[in-house]
Amino acid sequence: MVGAIFLDSGFDAAFAAVRQIIGARLSSLPEAESLKDAKTRLQEILQARGLALPIYTLRATTGEAHAQSFAVTCEVAAFGLTASGEGASRRRAEQMAAHNALDLLPAAVRGSAS
Repeated sequence: MVGAIFLDSGFDAAFAAVRQIIGARLSSLPEAESLKDAKTRLQEILQARGLALPIYTLRATTGEAHAQSFAVTCEVAAFGLTASGEGASRRRAEQMAAHNALDLLPAAVRGSAS
């Protein structure tokens, strides 16, 4: 439909049609930054400042092989903080630890991550 409008009436008309059809939904989309996972956001914040990357350490694995739980810490040496996270996979535990580390960062650092 948009292609037909473009061919018939040009770019401005096609743009107006798209804006009419999905404009309200576009304005309610979350910021692109919020769609990144916690490990990526934390890494980008540190790299933007030329700081060392966080260190993730597996602290414990519990449970049967088919239902394990992992405990991980995330150390951000530049800010002297360590956060922990748990999850059903090591990756989930690391994501949770990174999320908790982000919460511990100074607000000025978190706010300027964009």
